[in-house]
Amino acid sequence: MGMQPALVWKHKKTLRWISTAALWKREMIFFQKLLDGYVTRFSSESDKAKISHFQNLIIYYRDELIHQLVAKLRQHERRLAEVLAGKAEEEAVYLQEHATLMDELEATSIQFNSNKEALFSFIERVI
Repeated sequence: MGMQPALVWKHKKTLRWISTAALWKREMIFFQKLLDGYVTRFSSESDKAKISHFQNLIIYYRDELIHQLVAKLRQHERRLAEVLAGKAEEEAVYLQEHATLMDELEATSIQFNSNKEALFSFIERVI
């Protein structure tokens, strides 16, 4: 059971990402309201294209990406349960899956924050 502390750490990291995804869902609702509240203050074609871009990002994150990531995280937790139940063949799969999934989540987080910053900078122009 030398792996147990490392598995517990990986479990906690996975739970933190599930919590982060829940926050992202709430942020999508807020971003939609923010966009809806200020959309009429923009009139140029360039700004309208940016609004469309942000709208598409919100829809993609809200309706697809976040759900997909949460499903992957929950499947990952099920695999951990199998490893802890003694299914040794699952451990190598779990460890590889964990590394890949954590990399995907880190990349998504960086992109999410970049998009959020761009949205805020755009809306701040009319606030």
